[in-house]
Amino acid sequence: MSAPVNTTADDDRPSFAVGVACGLVVPFIWGGWIVASRFGVLNELTPYDVAALRVGVAAVIVFPVFLLHGFAGLPVWKGAVVSFGVGAPFALTSFGGMSLAPVIHAGVLTNGTMPIFAAILGYLWLREGPTKLQAAGLLLIVVGAVMLGGDSFSIHAPASQWLGDLLLVGAGFCFAVYMTALRRWNVTFLQAIIAIPVLSSVVYIPIWVLFLPSGLLDFANFPPWEQVALQAVYQGVVASFLVVMLITRATRSIRATTMAVFLAGAPGIAVLLGLVLLGEVPTLVAWAGLVVTTAGMIMTVSRRRG
Repeated sequence: MSAPVNTTADDDRPSFAVGVACGLVVPFIWGGWIVASRFGVLNELTPYDVAALRVGVAAVIVFPVFLLHGFAGLPVWKGAVVSFGVGAPFALTSFGGMSLAPVIHAGVLTNGTMPIFAAILGYLWLREGPTKLQAAGLLLIVVGAVMLGGDSFSIHAPASQWLGDLLLVGAGFCFAVYMTALRRWNVTFLQAIIAIPVLSSVVYIPIWVLFLPSGLLDFANFPPWEQVALQAVYQGVVASFLVVMLITRATRSIRATTMAVFLAGAPGIAVLLGLVLLGEVPTLVAWAGLVVTTAGMIMTVSRRRG
Protein backbone atom coordinates (compact mmCIF):
# COMPACT_ATOMS: atom_id res chain seq x y z
CA MET A 1 0.00 0.00 0.00
CA SER A 2 1.52 3.31 -1.06
CA ALA A 3 1.94 6.21 1.34
CA PRO A 4 -0.53 9.09 0.98
CA VAL A 5 0.67 12.08 -0.99
CA ASN A 6 0.84 15.39 0.88
CA THR A 7 -1.03 17.41 -1.73
CA THR A 8 -1.72 20.24 0.70
CA ALA A 9 1.97 21.01 1.06
CA ASP A 10 2.51 20.74 -2.70
CA ASP A 11 -0.41 23.06 -3.42
CA ASP A 12 0.91 25.55 -0.88
CA ARG A 13 4.33 25.87 -2.53
CA PRO A 14 3.27 28.13 -5.43
CA SER A 15 1.39 30.40 -3.02
CA PHE A 16 4.45 30.62 -0.79
CA ALA A 17 6.69 31.35 -3.77
CA VAL A 18 4.38 34.15 -4.94
CA GLY A 19 4.31 35.59 -1.43
CA VAL A 20 8.10 35.59 -1.23
CA ALA A 21 8.37 37.18 -4.70
CA CYS A 22 5.98 39.98 -3.71
CA GLY A 23 7.88 40.50 -0.48
CA LEU A 24 11.22 40.75 -2.26
CA VAL A 25 10.01 43.52 -4.58
CA VAL A 26 8.89 45.72 -1.71
CA PRO A 27 12.37 46.72 -0.40
CA PHE A 28 13.29 48.24 -3.77
CA ILE A 29 10.14 50.37 -3.84
CA TRP A 30 10.55 51.16 -0.15
CA GLY A 31 14.16 52.25 -0.54
CA GLY A 32 13.11 54.65 -3.29
CA TRP A 33 10.27 55.89 -1.11
CA ILE A 34 12.67 56.77 1.71
CA VAL A 35 14.84 58.87 -0.59
CA ALA A 36 11.87 60.52 -2.33
CA SER A 37 10.30 61.37 1.03
CA ARG A 38 13.53 62.76 2.43
CA PHE A 39 13.90 64.92 -0.68
CA GLY A 40 10.34 66.17 -0.30
CA VAL A 41 10.58 67.27 3.34
CA LEU A 42 13.93 68.99 2.79
CA ASN A 43 12.45 71.40 0.25
CA GLU A 44 9.35 73.59 0.10
CA LEU A 45 6.93 70.92 1.33
CA THR A 46 6.44 70.31 5.03
CA PRO A 47 6.10 66.80 6.47
CA TYR A 48 2.40 67.59 6.96
CA ASP A 49 2.07 68.37 3.24
CA VAL A 50 3.67 65.11 2.19
CA ALA A 51 1.39 63.20 4.57
CA ALA A 52 -1.62 65.02 3.08
CA LEU A 53 -0.55 64.12 -0.44
CA ARG A 54 -0.10 60.50 0.60
CA VAL A 55 -3.57 60.00 2.04
CA GLY A 56 -5.43 62.64 -0.01
CA VAL A 57 -4.38 61.53 -3.49
CA ALA A 58 -5.04 57.90 -2.60
CA ALA A 59 -8.48 58.80 -1.21
CA VAL A 60 -9.45 60.62 -4.42
CA ILE A 61 -8.39 57.61 -6.52
CA VAL A 62 -10.22 55.07 -4.39
CA PHE A 63 -13.36 57.14 -3.68
CA PRO A 64 -15.42 55.67 -6.58
CA VAL A 65 -14.59 52.19 -5.29
CA PHE A 66 -15.66 53.25 -1.82
CA LEU A 67 -19.02 54.46 -3.18
CA LEU A 68 -19.59 51.05 -4.78
CA HIS A 69 -18.31 48.73 -2.05
CA GLY A 70 -18.10 50.73 1.17
CA PHE A 71 -15.37 49.15 3.28
CA ALA A 72 -15.88 45.81 1.48
CA GLY A 73 -17.06 44.04 4.62
CA LEU A 74 -14.26 45.27 6.90
CA PRO A 75 -15.60 46.65 10.20
CA VAL A 76 -14.77 50.32 10.66
CA TRP A 77 -12.84 49.71 13.88
CA LYS A 78 -10.62 47.16 12.17
CA GLY A 79 -10.19 49.56 9.28
CA ALA A 80 -9.10 52.20 11.79
CA VAL A 81 -6.40 49.89 13.18
CA VAL A 82 -5.13 49.09 9.67
CA SER A 83 -5.23 52.79 8.79
CA PHE A 84 -3.27 53.63 11.93
CA GLY A 85 -0.56 51.21 10.84
CA VAL A 86 0.12 52.62 7.39
CA GLY A 87 -2.10 55.71 7.07
CA ALA A 88 -1.78 59.19 8.57
CA PRO A 89 -0.02 58.23 11.86
CA PHE A 90 2.62 56.25 9.97
CA ALA A 91 3.04 59.07 7.45
CA LEU A 92 3.42 61.74 10.12
CA THR A 93 5.99 59.80 12.15
CA SER A 94 7.91 58.82 9.00
CA PHE A 95 8.02 62.24 7.36
CA GLY A 96 8.55 64.05 10.64
CA GLY A 97 11.49 61.78 11.37
CA MET A 98 12.93 62.20 7.89
CA SER A 99 12.84 65.97 8.23
CA LEU A 100 15.15 65.71 11.26
CA ALA A 101 17.30 62.65 10.51
CA PRO A 102 19.16 61.52 7.36
CA VAL A 103 18.30 58.73 4.93
CA ILE A 104 20.45 56.16 6.72
CA HIS A 105 18.58 56.75 9.97
CA ALA A 106 15.22 56.53 8.21
CA GLY A 107 16.11 53.23 6.62
CA VAL A 108 17.72 51.65 9.64
CA LEU A 109 15.55 52.83 12.51
CA THR A 110 12.17 52.28 10.83
CA ASN A 111 12.92 49.12 8.90
CA GLY A 112 15.32 47.79 11.50
CA THR A 113 12.87 48.03 14.40
CA MET A 114 9.95 46.75 12.33
CA PRO A 115 10.91 43.05 12.64
CA ILE A 116 11.35 43.42 16.39
CA PHE A 117 7.92 44.98 16.87
CA ALA A 118 6.42 42.45 14.44
CA ALA A 119 7.92 39.56 16.41
CA ILE A 120 6.53 40.93 19.68
CA LEU A 121 3.08 41.62 18.22
CA GLY A 122 3.11 38.29 16.39
CA TYR A 123 3.67 36.47 19.66
CA LEU A 124 1.12 38.48 21.67
CA TRP A 125 -1.56 38.68 18.98
CA LEU A 126 -1.02 35.66 16.74
CA ARG A 127 0.89 33.33 19.05
CA GLU A 128 3.60 33.03 16.39
CA GLY A 129 6.99 32.80 18.02
CA PRO A 130 10.24 33.09 16.03
CA THR A 131 12.43 30.02 15.63
CA LYS A 132 15.95 29.97 17.01
CA LEU A 133 17.32 30.74 13.55
CA GLN A 134 14.90 33.64 13.14
CA ALA A 135 15.84 34.96 16.58
CA ALA A 136 19.49 34.90 15.56
CA GLY A 137 18.59 36.70 12.34
CA LEU A 138 16.68 39.36 14.25
CA LEU A 139 19.72 39.84 16.48
CA LEU A 140 21.89 40.33 13.39
CA ILE A 141 19.43 42.91 12.07
CA VAL A 142 19.71 44.81 15.35
CA VAL A 143 23.51 44.69 15.14
CA GLY A 144 23.42 45.87 11.52
CA ALA A 145 21.01 48.66 12.42
CA VAL A 146 23.34 49.88 15.16
CA MET A 147 26.29 49.77 12.77
CA LEU A 148 24.40 51.68 10.09
CA GLY A 149 22.97 54.26 12.44
CA GLY A 150 25.89 54.51 14.85
CA ASP A 151 26.15 58.24 14.45
CA SER A 152 22.67 58.50 16.01
CA PHE A 153 24.41 58.04 19.35
CA SER A 154 27.30 60.41 18.67
CA ILE A 155 27.70 63.48 20.85
CA HIS A 156 28.24 65.41 17.62
CA ALA A 157 24.75 64.60 16.31
CA PRO A 158 22.43 67.60 15.67
CA ALA A 159 20.35 68.61 18.66
CA SER A 160 17.01 67.64 17.09
CA GLN A 161 18.17 64.37 15.55
CA TRP A 162 17.17 62.32 18.58
CA LEU A 163 13.56 63.40 18.09
CA GLY A 164 13.70 62.35 14.46
CA ASP A 165 15.07 58.99 15.54
CA LEU A 166 12.22 58.49 18.01
CA LEU A 167 9.67 59.34 15.33
CA LEU A 168 11.26 56.86 12.92
CA VAL A 169 11.12 54.12 15.56
CA GLY A 170 7.46 55.03 16.08
CA ALA A 171 6.90 54.57 12.35
CA GLY A 172 8.40 51.09 12.63
CA PHE A 173 5.89 50.24 15.35
CA CYS A 174 2.99 51.58 13.28
CA PHE A 175 3.90 49.47 10.29
CA ALA A 176 4.35 46.36 12.43
CA VAL A 177 0.78 46.88 13.70
CA TYR A 178 -0.42 47.05 10.10
CA MET A 179 1.32 43.86 9.00
CA THR A 180 0.17 41.93 12.05
CA ALA A 181 -3.42 43.12 11.60
CA LEU A 182 -3.38 41.89 7.99
CA ARG A 183 -2.53 38.40 9.18
CA ARG A 184 -4.83 38.43 12.20
CA TRP A 185 -7.95 39.46 10.29
CA ASN A 186 -7.08 38.21 6.77
CA VAL A 187 -7.60 41.71 5.40
CA THR A 188 -7.99 41.66 1.61
CA PHE A 189 -6.29 44.02 -0.82
CA LEU A 190 -9.63 45.70 -1.61
CA GLN A 191 -10.42 46.27 2.06
CA ALA A 192 -6.95 47.69 2.73
CA ILE A 193 -6.81 50.14 -0.18
CA ILE A 194 -10.26 51.50 0.71
CA ALA A 195 -9.97 51.76 4.47
CA ILE A 196 -6.48 53.25 4.72
CA PRO A 197 -6.85 56.43 2.61
CA VAL A 198 -10.55 57.04 3.28
CA LEU A 199 -10.37 56.85 7.08
CA SER A 200 -7.03 58.69 7.20
CA SER A 201 -8.30 61.50 4.97
CA VAL A 202 -11.54 61.98 6.89
CA VAL A 203 -9.58 62.53 10.11
CA TYR A 204 -6.33 64.10 8.91
CA ILE A 205 -7.12 66.39 5.96
CA PRO A 206 -9.35 68.81 7.96
CA ILE A 207 -6.71 69.02 10.71
CA TRP A 208 -4.01 69.71 8.11
CA VAL A 209 -6.03 72.44 6.37
CA LEU A 210 -7.08 74.22 9.56
CA PHE A 211 -4.15 73.89 11.93
CA LEU A 212 -0.87 72.61 10.47
CA PRO A 213 1.91 74.59 8.75
CA SER A 214 1.90 74.07 5.01
CA GLY A 215 3.84 75.08 1.95
CA LEU A 216 1.27 73.42 -0.27
CA LEU A 217 -1.49 75.76 0.95
CA ASP A 218 0.68 78.86 0.56
CA PHE A 219 -0.64 79.82 -2.88
CA ALA A 220 1.52 82.95 -3.05
CA ASN A 221 4.66 80.79 -2.81
CA PHE A 222 3.44 77.50 -4.22
CA PRO A 223 6.13 74.79 -4.36
CA PRO A 224 7.52 73.71 -7.75
CA TRP A 225 5.05 71.49 -9.58
CA GLU A 226 7.75 68.88 -10.16
CA GLN A 227 8.14 68.35 -6.41
CA VAL A 228 4.40 68.19 -5.86
CA ALA A 229 3.94 65.75 -8.75
CA LEU A 230 6.75 63.49 -7.50
CA GLN A 231 5.25 63.26 -4.03
CA ALA A 232 1.70 62.88 -5.32
CA VAL A 233 2.64 59.95 -7.56
CA TYR A 234 5.07 58.19 -5.24
CA GLN A 235 3.09 58.75 -2.03
CA GLY A 236 -0.47 58.62 -3.36
CA VAL A 237 -0.07 55.85 -5.95
CA VAL A 238 3.10 53.78 -5.50
CA ALA A 239 3.27 53.79 -1.69
CA SER A 240 -0.49 53.71 -1.14
CA PHE A 241 -1.51 51.11 -3.72
CA LEU A 242 1.37 49.15 -5.22
CA VAL A 243 3.16 48.53 -1.92
CA VAL A 244 -0.11 47.72 -0.11
CA MET A 245 -1.00 45.24 -2.87
CA LEU A 246 2.37 43.51 -2.66
CA ILE A 247 2.47 43.38 1.15
CA THR A 248 -1.16 42.24 1.41
CA ARG A 249 -0.47 39.42 -1.03
CA ALA A 250 2.80 38.46 0.63
CA THR A 251 1.39 38.30 4.17
CA ARG A 252 -1.18 35.71 3.07
CA SER A 253 1.65 33.19 2.62
CA ILE A 254 4.44 34.34 4.92
CA ARG A 255 4.52 35.60 8.48
CA ALA A 256 4.30 39.26 9.40
CA THR A 257 7.75 38.90 10.98
CA THR A 258 9.13 37.55 7.71
CA MET A 259 7.58 40.42 5.75
CA ALA A 260 9.14 42.82 8.22
CA VAL A 261 12.61 41.42 7.62
CA PHE A 262 12.12 41.71 3.87
CA LEU A 263 11.54 45.39 4.51
CA ALA A 264 14.77 45.42 6.51
CA GLY A 265 16.53 45.11 3.15
CA ALA A 266 15.31 48.58 2.20
CA PRO A 267 18.02 50.47 4.15
CA GLY A 268 20.72 49.15 1.86
CA ILE A 269 18.81 50.22 -1.22
CA ALA A 270 18.03 53.59 0.35
CA VAL A 271 21.71 54.11 1.17
CA LEU A 272 22.70 53.46 -2.45
CA LEU A 273 19.99 55.77 -3.78
CA GLY A 274 20.83 58.40 -1.18
CA LEU A 275 24.47 58.22 -2.23
CA VAL A 276 23.59 58.82 -5.87
CA LEU A 277 20.68 61.25 -5.55
CA LEU A 278 21.29 63.11 -2.30
CA GLY A 279 25.06 62.87 -1.94
CA GLU A 280 24.91 61.15 1.47
CA VAL A 281 28.10 59.08 1.70
CA PRO A 282 28.01 56.19 4.20
CA THR A 283 31.04 55.14 6.22
CA LEU A 284 32.83 51.79 6.01
CA VAL A 285 31.01 50.77 9.18
CA ALA A 286 27.70 51.55 7.47
CA TRP A 287 28.60 49.34 4.51
CA ALA A 288 29.50 46.55 6.94
CA GLY A 289 26.14 47.08 8.61
CA LEU A 290 24.42 46.51 5.28
CA VAL A 291 26.08 43.10 5.00
CA VAL A 292 25.10 42.14 8.54
CA THR A 293 21.50 43.29 8.06
CA THR A 294 21.18 41.38 4.78
CA ALA A 295 22.52 38.23 6.44
CA GLY A 296 19.96 38.62 9.21
CA MET A 297 17.18 39.08 6.68
CA ILE A 298 18.10 35.85 4.89
CA MET A 299 18.22 33.92 8.17
CA THR A 300 14.74 35.03 9.18
CA VAL A 301 12.90 33.98 6.02
CA SER A 302 10.61 31.10 6.91
CA ARG A 303 7.54 29.46 5.50
CA ARG A 304 4.23 29.96 7.28
CA ARG A 305 3.08 26.68 8.84
CA GLY A 306 -0.40 25.44 9.46
